[in-house]
Amino acid sequence: MPGRSSSNSGSTGFISFSGVESALSSLKNFQSCISSGMDTASSVALDLVETQTEVSSEYSMDRAMVEFAMMDRELNHYIKAVQSTINHKPNLSLSSPAVTGTTHKAVK
Repeated sequence: MPGRSSSNSGSTGFISFSGVESALSSLKNFQSCISSGMDTASSVALDLVETQTEVSSEYSMDRAMVEFAMMDRELNHYIKAVQSTINHKPNLSLSSPAVTGTTHKAVK
């Protein structure tokens, strides 16, 4: 099964999040690209205003900024959800005996 580790010191049911954490790291790096895009769109919009350049409505800087803001917000929500899942600690009191280390003897 994807994400499962079969050789982890005898632990059964251990889920490895190393691939997820790697992808999460890449997404965090992508946040800087979104930020750079927002800065560039702001700079272009300011240049257009300063030079009083007429631009057709299909090249709306407002729309570009809104799209960057939406991408940033959605990416932040996704990253927080994945981090929350990775950091979730199971309730050990409900774990199976193999996980807690207790054993039960058969009743004769």
